[in-house]
Amino acid sequence: MERRSQARAQTGAFVAIAIVAVVLLNVLAVKVLHARLDLTKRGLYSLSQGTRRTLGRLTDNLTITIYWTPDQPAPANDDERLLREQLDEYVAASRGRLEVRWVRTDNDERKRQAEAASCTKRVLQTVNTASDQANLAEVFRCVTFSYLRSTEQIAFVNPGVEGMEYQITSIVKKMIDPERAIGFLTGHEEGSPETALPYLSRILQEAHLGYTTRTIDLHGGEDEVPSDIKGLVIMGPSRRIEERELRRINSYLMRGGSVAVFAGGTNITGSDTRPTAARAEHNLNGLLDGYGVTINPDVVLDFQASDSIQEIEQGRARIPMFTYPALAARRDVGGAGIDTAHPAVFRLPGVIFPFVSSLTLNTTRAREHGTVLTEVGRTSDRSVLQRENFELDALELLQRRQQIFGNARGSYVVAAALEGQLRSAFAGNDTDHPPAHATREHPARLLVVGSGKVFHIDQLRAIAPLQNGMPTNVQMLLNVFDWLSQDPDLLAVRAKDVSEPSLQAVTDTRKQLFKWGSIIGLPLLVGVLGVVLMSLRARKRAEITL
Repeated sequence: MERRSQARAQTGAFVAIAIVAVVLLNVLAVKVLHARLDLTKRGLYSLSQGTRRTLGRLTDNLTITIYWTPDQPAPANDDERLLREQLDEYVAASRGRLEVRWVRTDNDERKRQAEAASCTKRVLQTVNTASDQANLAEVFRCVTFSYLRSTEQIAFVNPGVEGMEYQITSIVKKMIDPERAIGFLTGHEEGSPETALPYLSRILQEAHLGYTTRTIDLHGGEDEVPSDIKGLVIMGPSRRIEERELRRINSYLMRGGSVAVFAGGTNITGSDTRPTAARAEHNLNGLLDGYGVTINPDVVLDFQASDSIQEIEQGRARIPMFTYPALAARRDVGGAGIDTAHPAVFRLPGVIFPFVSSLTLNTTRAREHGTVLTEVGRTSDRSVLQRENFELDALELLQRRQQIFGNARGSYVVAAALEGQLRSAFAGNDTDHPPAHATREHPARLLVVGSGKVFHIDQLRAIAPLQNGMPTNVQMLLNVFDWLSQDPDLLAVRAKDVSEPSLQAVTDTRKQLFKWGSIIGLPLLVGVLGVVLMSLRARKRAEITL
């Protein structure tokens, strides 16, 4: 008995010492060494490599100050801890270049400090699902950044702090690289940021992405595409782009440039509910054919379309618009929808392509020199084509939908991307003598979407009231900017999946295995183990000699 008591005491002491050692090791790692071990499969609690590379480019001290109201209503009361842990990761990865200061606005003096930093109280609305209560509170949730002579601010951290790494890293990158320009081709009645996208400057400013926009006029091919822009957007030209201008764009791509084309094969006039279409005259196929992509002179009508708010004879009404194909996130490789693995539509639940034209892909030509070709978007199986010159009536389409889509032959590719050593569209026939293809060191990027109205303010006004928050089409535009700029750091942050892991579907065969394994297999295993243990004990007893 004495030996057993002594053994129990020693075991208890050992367990207690082990627990204390583990606790002290955790405290030492987190508080002193700022080291944490992330055992999650997707690295949910670690910074992406893109963020680490960005922090490695800091040449001076960066100060992040958080003005935060303590004891906020649940479930937002946990956001402070999550943000602290994430910022601790930033401090550890900055190698002494980043300092984080917390100002808990729990008295008048600290509130004045927050107001002096241009932070203001905002209403926080939360819903506590545990108690089924809604709460409203005026709180500070403000973050300021100071680096060299520049300052930035996140005026209000959204509840849940999801996406904070991308937002913080974008601000840090903006402070390191003050200006990243995206060019918009002009001179052919294209959509420009000022006319078609009046909302863009405000969104770029609020999102702290560091992008600026400027118009690029090639003056009939007299001028080159500037080398200091991060990418070129061609959006809905209605007049002819001359061959000399196309050659300039080709030369830009061959130097490792990035181009996004948003243009249909038809020119749409009239209202959205009663549009008239004629063959487009932009001449973009004179360039795109050389890369293996052709914009067809048609409009895709898709039964899987988006509703929108439109003006009709009876007033404003919500009606299905079959000329607004709604492409949801793709479930199967090569199936209908958008390929959400591609950065341009990364993790978007879906996008809407108004008056989109189908694309024909010459895969042999597109994949020369190892160029990667991606079908970014494809309409549903219940799609039909309206070719060249025609008139449509949205209400008539709605009435005849069963007849129109009864024999649908879709789906159709409507968005594609090429990346890599893209072959020249004018190989061996270009007076500017560009390379025959882009190089491995400076790969080209080309995105083609068969709609010039994806981001147009008129179409967004029709679909935005039916979407919560920022329209997914606008989110796609910001994704396209990141992809055009070939920014590996921001793309790496975007590629990090911080969503809740989904449960995998269990097949019927596995269900039966689990069922009968639990009913028969486990009891049988325990029985066999018991028999083995009894046999071993009996053998030991037989070996004992007195």
